[in-house]
Amino acid sequence: MVVDRDGLAALIDALADDGFQVIGPRQVDGAIVYRPLSGIDDLPAGWRDEQDAGRYRLIPENGADSNRLFGYVIGPQGWKRYLYPPRQKLWAARRDGGRDSGPWDIESSVADETPAYAFLGVRPCELQAIAVQDQVFDNGQFADPGYLARRTRSFLIAVNCGRAAPTCFCASMGTGPAAEDGFDLALTEIVGDGRHDFLVEIGSDRGNSLM
Repeated sequence: MVVDRDGLAALIDALADDGFQVIGPRQVDGAIVYRPLSGIDDLPAGWRDEQDAGRYRLIPENGADSNRLFGYVIGPQGWKRYLYPPRQKLWAARRDGGRDSGPWDIESSVADETPAYAFLGVRPCELQAIAVQDQVFDNGQFADPGYLARRTRSFLIAVNCGRAAPTCFCASMGTGPAAEDGFDLALTEIVGDGRHDFLVEIGSDRGNSLM
């Protein structure tokens, strides 16, 4: 399936209407970071990164690529800060009889405070990183309930890479440049000859239903 920019904008709106908080790439302070998106105009159109050992900077694109939304390779952040945030409320305790008497009532906050995230712009290597996190935090007896709740409710939209940086390792690790699994939808951005489209690959029943 192929959609244009308006179709991608409609996809973002549909995710928000379904109750997802859409998180994606934005250009902030000279870097591509993952932040909440209100619409397609928040995406880093026309920006490309230059990366090497100890070096990272963004430069503007020219010509047809000046409208490209996913021209960067990968930023300095990862999705773990949303799936396993460094600061989170795990439980609350209350005494029915007041501060100094009565039994403690322990309440878990996981079920009530679990956001539904839609991650837009997940690179193939990041999908592999999330799969590793799943093995760590979804490990049976010692599984982390907060991670499991956020992961179960997350919707992943991958973006296949059209270029690589000198610091990329997908060829040696078998993590790209094309996403093979672990996503609900995968996009390939096509720019040139007067067109700006996105080839959409469906990777799950949820992705198929949304499209």
